[in-house]
Amino acid sequence: MKLKDQNMEPSGEFAAAIRDFRAAVTHVAERETARPMAADWLAPAMKRRKSHQHRMVLAWACAAALCFATVPFAIMPLATHSGSAPVRVALQAPAPAAVTQHSEAESGLLQQVDEQVSESVPSSLAPLEEMENMNTASATGPSDPFVNGAALAQLGSTDASH
Repeated sequence: MKLKDQNMEPSGEFAAAIRDFRAAVTHVAERETARPMAADWLAPAMKRRKSHQHRMVLAWACAAALCFATVPFAIMPLATHSGSAPVRVALQAPAPAAVTQHSEAESGLLQQVDEQVSESVPSSLAPLEEMENMNTASATGPSDPFVNGAALAQLGSTDASH
């Protein structure tokens, strides 16, 4: 089933309104194009556009010249330092007798400090560490609920004392 072009055109009052609208738009367009147009506003706009284009070209040219000017300075360190010289450090050997006396005294002192100061666990967490040790001991050894229960009761008594 083909539609004919006649069926697509509006009919009746609607067609008259569309015809009037077309006539009005055509009349306004002809009147506006027949009137001479003042071009004095266009000249300053074109001048601003050209000056902007010139500034952009100048800016890019300066950037390129700056890049080319820095290339020799970037290459110069590579050309002048082609081989690296080994760095030599002079070491002074201390007297061996004095070193052994100081090291023995220092190691003894450090060992004393380590024993007095260092703890594997802070005192507030000591009951938890003992429980962990009991758990690992019970996992590796025979399990005796009476022994483990006694140990837990003992831990509880130490907790109450804190």
